[in-house]
Amino acid sequence: MSNASTPKQPNTGLFGFQMASSVLAQATPQQVWDVFGDAAAWPSWSRVCTRVWGLSPELWAVGSRLSFRLRMAGVRVPFSVQVTESGLPHRIAWASTKLTITAVRTFTFVSQGNATLITDHKSFSSSVLPIRLFYPRRVIRRMTEAWLRELKAEVERRARTHRMAS
Repeated sequence: MSNASTPKQPNTGLFGFQMASSVLAQATPQQVWDVFGDAAAWPSWSRVCTRVWGLSPELWAVGSRLSFRLRMAGVRVPFSVQVTESGLPHRIAWASTKLTITAVRTFTFVSQGNATLITDHKSFSSSVLPIRLFYPRRVIRRMTEAWLRELKAEVERRARTHRMAS
């Protein structure tokens, strides 16, 4: 697993918070990664991710970059992120800073028998804004859980197709 200058994790006071959501997919971590790792294809299976652009040539290497637009509460919000940790096919993390708010998003893909637990962990912090008071956590959680359901559906669809073709 590689590490690069990962932004400082947020505190749990007024200036930061963390959240995590998980889903269990009937597939191997590699099968999950095969879907997740193809960032350019996200909009083809996700209503949450509406566009992807600016992919670094060696996408998923520490320091690589990508940009995407996510639909949150009906609003399309652009993000440009930099990969801060890469332990494929089991872990990937990226970070971005917007309006003094740093977000670190870590996805893990952990084998659980014949399935994979997919977890999306987010950490938010700001050195100047009390984001714990006003940041739209419910909106973020709904977006995250929708994204995870869509990822699970696509992973399981491809796994079924692969089994039927074998």
